[in-house]
Amino acid sequence: MADTTNAKICTNCALSLLQPIEAPKTRTDRVEELLRQNHPPLDVELSAFREVAETTRAALEAFDLKISQARELLENLASVRQYVQLRFDDAKAILHPMRSLPNELLVKIFSYCIETSHHEHAPDTLDPRAAP
Repeated sequence: MADTTNAKICTNCALSLLQPIEAPKTRTDRVEELLRQNHPPLDVELSAFREVAETTRAALEAFDLKISQARELLENLASVRQYVQLRFDDAKAILHPMRSLPNELLVKIFSYCIETSHHEHAPDTLDPRAAP
C-alpha cells in the first residue's frame, strides 16, 4: 500500500510534517448496497474486501501514530509558548515607562489621590475611595 500520510520532513527540526490528504467522502454504491442488506459479498469481492481490511489496519495504525506524535508536538509547543509568553510579560513589565519615574515623583503624584482629611484619621483601608 502506498504511503497515505503524504509526509514531508521539516528541515529545522527533522519532524515529519503532515500535509492535507484528499480522501473519498462517500462509499461506493456496492458497499452501500451490501451494508443495507444482509447478503454476502460475491466471491470476487471477498478477496478485495479482505485486502482492504488488511491494508487499512496498517494505515489506521500509521495514522494513530502520527496523531499521537502531533499531539505530543502540540503539547510541547504550547509549553514552550507559555515560557516565551512569561519572558515577554516579564520584559514588558520591567521596561514599562512607569518604572523609570523617580519614586519621589510617584509619591507626589499619588499623594494628590488622597484627601487630606484622611491623613488626620486612621483611613479605612476597605474604602475604595481611600488609599491604604
